[in-house]
Amino acid sequence: MTDSSSKTNINQAYLTSFEEMSEKLSTDYNKGLSDEEAKSRLKKYGKNKLKEHKGRSIWQILLSQVLNPVIYLLTAAAILAFVFGDIPEGIAIVIVLLINTLIGFWMEYKAEKSMDALKKMDKIQSRILRDGEEKDIDAEEIVPGDILLVDSGDLIAADARIFHTTELAVDESPLTGESVPVNKTTDALEEEKSLGDRTNILYKGTAVTNGFGKAIVYATGMDTELGNISDLVGGEEKDEIPLQKKLNKLTQNLIWVTLGLAAAFAVFGLLAGKELYQLIQTAIAWTIAAIPEGLPIVASIALARGMIKLARKNVIIKKLEAVETLGETTVIFTDKTGTLTRNKLRVKSLVFSNDQRIDIDVNKKDTSDKDDDKTDEKNDHFRHFLKISVLANDASLGEDDSENKENKDEKDTQEEKKDDGDPLEIALLQYVKNQHPNLFTEFRELERKRHDPFDSDDMVMGAVYAEKEGYYIAGKGAAHAITQRSAKILIDGKEEEFSDDVKDSWMKKNDELAEEGLRVLAFAFKKTNDLPADNEEEEFLEDLVFVGLVGFLDPPRKEVVDAISLCKEAGIKVVMVTGDHPGTATNVGEQIDLFDEADKNKNLTLSGKDLQEALDNDDNEKLINTPVFSRVSPKQKLSLIEHFQQKGEITAMTGDGVNDAPALKKANIGIAMGKRGTQIAQEVSDMVLKDDAFGSIVNAIEHGRIIFGNIRKFIIYQLSYHLSEILIIGLISFTLFTLPLLPLQLLFLNLLSDVFPALALGVGEGDPGVMQKRPKKPEEPILNKRNWMQIGLYAVVLMLSISGGYYYAHYVWEESVEVKNNIAFFSLAIAQLVHVFNMREAKEHLFSNQVTRNKYIWMALAICFAALFAAYFVPEIANVLSFERLDGKIWGLIVICALLPVLVIQTIKFLFKKYF
Repeated sequence: MTDSSSKTNINQAYLTSFEEMSEKLSTDYNKGLSDEEAKSRLKKYGKNKLKEHKGRSIWQILLSQVLNPVIYLLTAAAILAFVFGDIPEGIAIVIVLLINTLIGFWMEYKAEKSMDALKKMDKIQSRILRDGEEKDIDAEEIVPGDILLVDSGDLIAADARIFHTTELAVDESPLTGESVPVNKTTDALEEEKSLGDRTNILYKGTAVTNGFGKAIVYATGMDTELGNISDLVGGEEKDEIPLQKKLNKLTQNLIWVTLGLAAAFAVFGLLAGKELYQLIQTAIAWTIAAIPEGLPIVASIALARGMIKLARKNVIIKKLEAVETLGETTVIFTDKTGTLTRNKLRVKSLVFSNDQRIDIDVNKKDTSDKDDDKTDEKNDHFRHFLKISVLANDASLGEDDSENKENKDEKDTQEEKKDDGDPLEIALLQYVKNQHPNLFTEFRELERKRHDPFDSDDMVMGAVYAEKEGYYIAGKGAAHAITQRSAKILIDGKEEEFSDDVKDSWMKKNDELAEEGLRVLAFAFKKTNDLPADNEEEEFLEDLVFVGLVGFLDPPRKEVVDAISLCKEAGIKVVMVTGDHPGTATNVGEQIDLFDEADKNKNLTLSGKDLQEALDNDDNEKLINTPVFSRVSPKQKLSLIEHFQQKGEITAMTGDGVNDAPALKKANIGIAMGKRGTQIAQEVSDMVLKDDAFGSIVNAIEHGRIIFGNIRKFIIYQLSYHLSEILIIGLISFTLFTLPLLPLQLLFLNLLSDVFPALALGVGEGDPGVMQKRPKKPEEPILNKRNWMQIGLYAVVLMLSISGGYYYAHYVWEESVEVKNNIAFFSLAIAQLVHVFNMREAKEHLFSNQVTRNKYIWMALAICFAALFAAYFVPEIANVLSFERLDGKIWGLIVICALLPVLVIQTIKFLFKKYF
């Protein structure tokens, strides 16, 4: 790509006239560049493509999986096993290492594609003017100074300053989040504007929705706004997932405990004159006992099952750990359009010239339901509004205008005709058709005779229709344009003079509606007996009769209010971040109850320069306490995420456009839209909403909390018996200098217990009241002090029971080392399996609780007991695991030692509920 010395250095092009732009770029806007000059500039500036950020190679990803302390310790144990001839133990440890490494490798490999979508956006053709001729070229060949020609449907290939338009409108939502296409102009702007307000600029990656335009290219490739965002995406790194941090810290602590015990035992053993092989074998046993080999497998499977369940609820999780991180989310930064709102404009308010205002309920589930305004169709003002809505309109409706299309067959949905045209005009047609279908049909049947399409300079459009008596002229447009073209005003059915004072009062009403966050159009009409001549088409929208104003709103989704209420109850802060107008954002915020009572007397919205000033000054109080940020740039979104993360918040960020990609990548959880999201947004995100609904985010958070609770539960389960194994080995090894449990036996037992019962705990339904609790503090470890107390208690009880049986067989029965080993193994194996019933909450019923109602627990126990006794009765497996044939007396001791811990623990839980 180009270096800094070759940039065009044209700043604030929107403040510069196109004549000055042409001079600065040494180009002729009537002819364009010559082919020779274009080739020269291509060498100077480079191709018009985005920088390719180099990702990690397959080998780098693989290497990252093996460079961690757990792998080192288990690898050392495997090597020692092979050196001392314990081939089965060495092979078993290697298998565990391979499984864990492959799971981690696959998960990270799929996350290495975040830039592919941006590259694909470059593969387009563009029409330019060179040597006075129009040419279609590869967009990568465009250079600064080229004259870009754009038409409806074109994807804009470079940043360019407009110098000619014909009804040009551009969808800039991928960059700005603006829900309505922007009407483009040619005049230089007089003051600094945010990205969404630069009406004379075309931006790379946006799309032309209507009209035609010509523009001078001034930035290509990485120098464009899209290039700046691409640079942010490539440069930003996501903080490590909280669950990863906590699991890594936990396993590192276990490693140090294991190494400490092994070192102490080695010192005592050498002083006592014991053989080095016995000491090494004990160290290997401790290594296997200390490390929950199945932990990453079970955590991954539990999270994967969470992914599957969420997929059924319209949430696609791309990264396993993201499920858990959702449960820790403390702040949700959400886009407005399409997430909190329906992304469908609706008629909200009608203000007629008799001072009558009609506010329409836009939150109805289906616009085919009749509104409650009960306006009489015979009312002159209202009838003219309906008539102008249909006649001064270039949009068309599809076969199905309702919002409820879920029941249609997929084939029918694909084949049906879609609504086509400007969103405001579609909203008008839908309103009239759904509320007054007879009038809609009547007006649609009238014959259009003349047409004046919308022009961004005039800001009006209109049409002439033939009626039984004369002609009807319908006009609509910006309030200032319609009032200037109106000579009379309709009051109580009579046409009266429209004085300048009255016009000023209507402009104030227009401003009031705009401050409410509504998009406003003015309506006017005229009746005439004579059809305007063809050469007078541009003049027939004069001397009109003013009818009133119409306000439009993108209504909130019905489920959003309840979802936000649930977030507040769960201690989660919801912040709206949008590129839209401050008034619109505030209006939506009020409708969805985003603001608390304490917010009512505060500044609810922060936007533009004020937002940047707060970020530059690190004004934490203002940033933390503002519920709505509007006119937000991509860099500001990123800065907001960073600010909240620095304050210790776990952030979730929703987005759909290219402008959202850096913040989506930086947030702890990036949430992209599935229906309207750009590919880059979906690529860099952690999860995708298939229905684009805010309610689905809340469902995902609830499920994330349940998943974390389940993960914590099975970790307590695993660590308690792993600690008991360490204590059993330590106690008996230090007192009798014999190894009560062999490494291969421990590996076999832990692979059973670590996977099946632990996995069953990990997929439980969880606590139904989980959303009534505040989020955990981000710094809270995966196991808190109370959890460690539980683990210690469980481990000690297990150790005392199993070691008691071992000592009893040693001192009372004087059994052989082999039989004592089998007593320790089978009593511990059964005790570990039934220990799963100790994982119930203390407040739950002893026999009816989350554990006993979990069918997977019973299935897991059946599998484990079957595997355990199969190993005992199959001679080949029994020989490898050093099993002996045991008589009834021995089995009686095993059963007592195995069941005693669950009886003791359940009794303690019953007596001391508050500690559990």
